[in-house]
Amino acid sequence: MLYRSGENLFEGAKSFVDQNEEIIVFSAYLKLDTLKKLNESGHIKQIIVRWEIKDLCLGVSDFEKLFIYCRKNQISIYRNTRLHAKVIWNNFNDVFLGSANLTGRGLESRDKNYNFELNSISSNISVNDIIYLKRILNKSEYVSNSLFEKLSRLVDIEKEKGEIKYIELETKQHQEDAFLLSQLPMSESVDSLYDVYSDLNLSQDKKIYAIHDIVLYNIPNNLNKTEFNNYLSDVFNNHSFIISLKDFIKNSSRKSLRYGEVVNWIRENTTTVPTPRNFEIKEKIIVNILYDWICYFDEDFTWNRPNHTQVIYYKKNLDNF
Repeated sequence: MLYRSGENLFEGAKSFVDQNEEIIVFSAYLKLDTLKKLNESGHIKQIIVRWEIKDLCLGVSDFEKLFIYCRKNQISIYRNTRLHAKVIWNNFNDVFLGSANLTGRGLESRDKNYNFELNSISSNISVNDIIYLKRILNKSEYVSNSLFEKLSRLVDIEKEKGEIKYIELETKQHQEDAFLLSQLPMSESVDSLYDVYSDLNLSQDKKIYAIHDIVLYNIPNNLNKTEFNNYLSDVFNNHSFIISLKDFIKNSSRKSLRYGEVVNWIRENTTTVPTPRNFEIKEKIIVNILYDWICYFDEDFTWNRPNHTQVIYYKKNLDNF
């Protein structure tokens, strides 16, 4: 079925959003009024926009009000100046996609001179399709308060010039992007990740987490187990988040951290954005995953459960216990 501007396009998009609990929107241009109408259900969790400086100066995408709305409604914003896609995705197997940006003339057909747009729904998209969408997100920069303020200053400078020529600010990931909660591994173990990596026909739940990790660590195709472990060990151990957490353990007075201390460190050092696992509900699972991955890839660390609490140790200090 095709969804046509001026007829059934907006209704089709809203129905798709309403029927799915977790929605990610890719839209080069995005207007707040359209987003609000589309998100009456509160199901939109992430948006990826282009937000080139020229776009923001010309007003083809909303900026400050959109940022405030997303903060208030716990929607994460990502910026990618290479984005041209217009996709509404349920973070699973289905997408509503086509030519329409989330604007009045695009998706809503609000203006009598609305754009001629066509969209459709594609169900049961392939694993490679999901990886492609995840990679767009992974190559985008998270719009933190500091990035928003930087963009705002640049927009003000360009508007004051009153010239047609605009400065370009390419998408560039920053150190703080490594401390997004979405930068944590989601597969319960390295072995379980490899099982799915080598056979993507396994269960859907494991597949979702594995795809997250394959994209996060940019794992090449067709590696055998040894190549897989060697590659993943290198990228995992050199990830800024993991380096910082291990340094914190090493430098702690006991050279170890209890479960609650790890949770507190994660809360204090990460920015929460939607992930395949809900941290508030699954924080114990996420800490377990970190324990297993760190100890798997670094023989200087181990963990156990003395007195019913999970403790991770820097091994070189164990002789003191």
